[in-house]
Amino acid sequence: MAENAGNQGEPEPQVKTQTEFVRPPIDLWRDIKNAFNFLLFDPRCYALLIPMIPLCESVMLKAIIRFVPYTEIDYQAYMEQIEMITVRDQLDYSKIKGSTGPLVYPAGHVWLYRLMYWLTDGMNNVKEGQAFFSFLYLLTMVSQVVLYQQLSLPPWCAILACFSKRLHSIYVLRLFNDCFTTLYIIWTVLLLVIAAKQTVSKRAKKLLAFAAAITYSIAVSIKMNALLYLPAVTVSLYLVNGANLALTAINVLTILAWQILVALPFLRSHPYDYLQCAFNFRREFMYKWSVNWQFLDEDGFQNPWFHRMLLLSQFVSILTIILITFPALPAMLLRSLRRPATTFPTLLSESPIAFVLVATNFAGVLFSRSLHYQFLSWYHWTIPCLFHYARIPWLLAPAWYFAHEWCWNSFPPNSAASALLFTLNASLLLSLVCHINSTTPPPHSANKKLQ
Repeated sequence: MAENAGNQGEPEPQVKTQTEFVRPPIDLWRDIKNAFNFLLFDPRCYALLIPMIPLCESVMLKAIIRFVPYTEIDYQAYMEQIEMITVRDQLDYSKIKGSTGPLVYPAGHVWLYRLMYWLTDGMNNVKEGQAFFSFLYLLTMVSQVVLYQQLSLPPWCAILACFSKRLHSIYVLRLFNDCFTTLYIIWTVLLLVIAAKQTVSKRAKKLLAFAAAITYSIAVSIKMNALLYLPAVTVSLYLVNGANLALTAINVLTILAWQILVALPFLRSHPYDYLQCAFNFRREFMYKWSVNWQFLDEDGFQNPWFHRMLLLSQFVSILTIILITFPALPAMLLRSLRRPATTFPTLLSESPIAFVLVATNFAGVLFSRSLHYQFLSWYHWTIPCLFHYARIPWLLAPAWYFAHEWCWNSFPPNSAASALLFTLNASLLLSLVCHINSTTPPPHSANKKLQ
């Protein structure tokens, strides 16, 4: 009986009943909104964009090469100059010339286009060169999208960067050397951004800073426009190295060492001619190809006082951007001068490093003495970053972008497109400066999702 009583006190076993699946009601509009928000605003979308953008771009590039005629501008001159160096053993830069003029690029350009000379057999197989530049475009695109992901830019920024007709032609229809410089600059910024992350160890920061110094020097050795980044790169290396002047000096010496190494054959034979031709800061530009100053007359464009005003404006803009972004920098430098080999704790993150790099370059572009069509590649990849830091609303950004693209596609250069280009770029730079908030640029608050 006690046994029975015990059994009676036990709860009866529960019988599990299978719940019936209830399909949620179909809401097509909600599904479209969710897909739209994911594609444009959700950072997880980069897992989709990083493989999809190169895939779509690859198809587009193949179609361009197949159906759009190649346009000869400078590539033949590159090949003629390389032939003088390799076949005639001419190492005097002042005597190396092509159909469009003398060789005016540093030695990194020579080594790269020696490779291109071999690949395309001079001018006999330009299609191979176009195929190579299509891979260069894809590698550049993947690198910049990875950078956007590291900076937490909304995905719509990466998508918008794919729509430049002019940029596609610069790569696969023109084969300009600017394309190589752009790739190495993106790698430099990416390395510095990763090095600036709080989660990266001190040893890794030093290695990344050293690698960034090398990639930056390679960029400078291809084309001198990379010098626009020099102030920001130097400041970034200093901060990434923990305000250690000795480590920063090693990075700067690394930059100089590569310049010497890559140019050694020319420096040994005719050093003065090499430096004068490869780094000619007084080079004259042709007014008729100036995309950015056509609203001036030619006399104004060539006026030395105009050039001085541009240089002063560039200097003031760059100094303003750096000092407002890093207001403690002067005090840090004074402390470092007293203890140059000491590493100091710095509150650093990737956002201000990226900001100062792209913003100072953009200031340099705005106040450049001349922009030719291929020079778009200097800063096109930074436009999404500039939108992000300037808080340009996602609905307004495409309007700015395609107006800007129209300016670069207007041929020949004309005053209307030139005036609009200056207005667009100046307004964007002004918005950037107005939205600098202490050492960290503000988040992109304009990314309003569809409700």
